[in-house]
Amino acid sequence: MILQSVYFWLNRKHLRDSIKSIYYRLYYTFFFFWAEGQDYYELLGVSREATTKEIRRAFKQLALTMHPDKNPGDPSAHEKFLQVNRAYEVLKDEDLRKKYDKYGEKGLDEQQGGRYESWNYYRYDFGIYDDDLEIITLDSGDFEAAVNSGEIWFINFYFPRCSHCHQLAPTWRDFAKEMDGVIRIGAVNCGDNNHLCRRKGINSYPSLYIYRSGQVPEKFNGERNRDNLVRFSMQFITTTITQLWQGNVFSEIESAFSSGLSWLITFCSDSGGNTCAQSAFFCMLTHT
Repeated sequence: MILQSVYFWLNRKHLRDSIKSIYYRLYYTFFFFWAEGQDYYELLGVSREATTKEIRRAFKQLALTMHPDKNPGDPSAHEKFLQVNRAYEVLKDEDLRKKYDKYGEKGLDEQQGGRYESWNYYRYDFGIYDDDLEIITLDSGDFEAAVNSGEIWFINFYFPRCSHCHQLAPTWRDFAKEMDGVIRIGAVNCGDNNHLCRRKGINSYPSLYIYRSGQVPEKFNGERNRDNLVRFSMQFITTTITQLWQGNVFSEIESAFSSGLSWLITFCSDSGGNTCAQSAFFCMLTHT
């Protein structure tokens, strides 16, 4: 009787294992064909007009929830995340995205996006400055327009796995707050923009450069602390003083606002020992 019970239990276990095996095979097959037919933009939940920043932000949100490290009980988590990772690897790259938009998956290398990082990487290392308001993350799609806009840019080229880049991050954030409204503070993730960084001659991390439209970029080589970064930046800033009076005050201020540059306005009068030219009301307008 005991032997019969054991035999029956083993048979039931074997049956359960067989059913489970068949279920997983069917599930993987279904998911494979479903993912193969999925549009990459739909997989990431972005529009076809999405910027690289929007694509990266959408992928990071998916990575933090879909990553196999966070879903150990889901046997399909690996395959699901591979597809999402492949979509991101293609759409973040300007050339691959153009191929995908024109030819679909047929125009791509089958191995693209075949590996991914740990969950901790996406949580702590993926886009160091993506969430900083004072630091503008630039990509290959908007870099040239930014540095040729006529404004002064101080840009931090970094690599996500660079320990020195992470050590600099708190200082770079403090520096960005200090210089907010004076110059533009940017960052380029060379892990996601390797072609751009190679074109700019970046071969070490972090690399810090001042960009001015039409001029050769200036590299910062000093000790990376806030005071040194401020002193280095200020040498590239020039000021112009404009005298305001009743006849031009409104037109000059309107022009100042439309220019998008920083202005410092000082008000004074002829009374009280101040010498403020010949007008009873005027101010000095200083801008970078």
